[in-house]
Amino acid sequence: MIIHEPVTLLTDYLLTLLGGGLAWRLWRDPAMSIAAVRWWFRALLVLALSALVGGSYHGFAPNFPGIVDEIWWRLVLWTICLLGYTMGAALVCEFSSSSGRVFLKRLLVTKLVLSSTIVLILPDFFVAIIDYGSAMLAWLVGALMVRRTWRGWIIVAVLLSMAAAWVQQNGAQWAGVLNHNDLFHLIQALALVAFYRAALRMGGTEVRSLFGWAA
Repeated sequence: MIIHEPVTLLTDYLLTLLGGGLAWRLWRDPAMSIAAVRWWFRALLVLALSALVGGSYHGFAPNFPGIVDEIWWRLVLWTICLLGYTMGAALVCEFSSSSGRVFLKRLLVTKLVLSSTIVLILPDFFVAIIDYGSAMLAWLVGALMVRRTWRGWIIVAVLLSMAAAWVQQNGAQWAGVLNHNDLFHLIQALALVAFYRAALRMGGTEVRSLFGWAA
C-alpha cells in the first residue's frame, strides 16, 4: 500500500486530531447546555470526520480501482456539505426562538439534500465549498449585525476560512514542500480554533445590534 501525498495526509490528520480535541473540550464545558453550542460541538466532530476521510482519500485512494476513488471522493464532499448544515443549525439556534427553529432547520435540510445531490452528479470541490461557505457567510453577516461576545472570533474564523479556500482554489504552494491542500489545512486549523473560541461564548445576553435594534 503506497501512501500518496503524505504531507496532505498528515495535515489532514492533524486537523482531525484538532477538531476532535476541541470537540472534546467543548463537550466538557458547561456551555454545552446551550443549543447553539451543542451544534458547534457536532460541527467540530463533522469537521474532524471530514478531515479524516479527506486525508485518507489523498493518501490511499489512488491504490484502489477508479470506482472506489469516485465513491470515496463523493464521501469527502458530502461530509463538507454536512459541516455546512451543522454550522447553519448552530446559527439558527443562536438567533431564532424555539418556535421558529423547525421551519429554518427544514430549510437547512433542503439545502443539504440539494447540495448532496449536486455533488453526486458533479463531484467538484467547489460545490461543497459553496455549501459550506454559505453557512460561514451567514455567520459573518450575523457577527456584523450584532454585538455579542463571540463576534470578533467569528469574524476572524470566517476571514481565515476564506483565505484558506482562496489558497486551495488558486493552487498556491510554499517552499516546494506544502501544496495548496496542505496550506488550506493549516490555515483552516487556525480558523477552527477561532470557531471554538466563538462557540464558548454562544448564548450571550448582549443583543444590541449595530443599527440599534434588538437581535
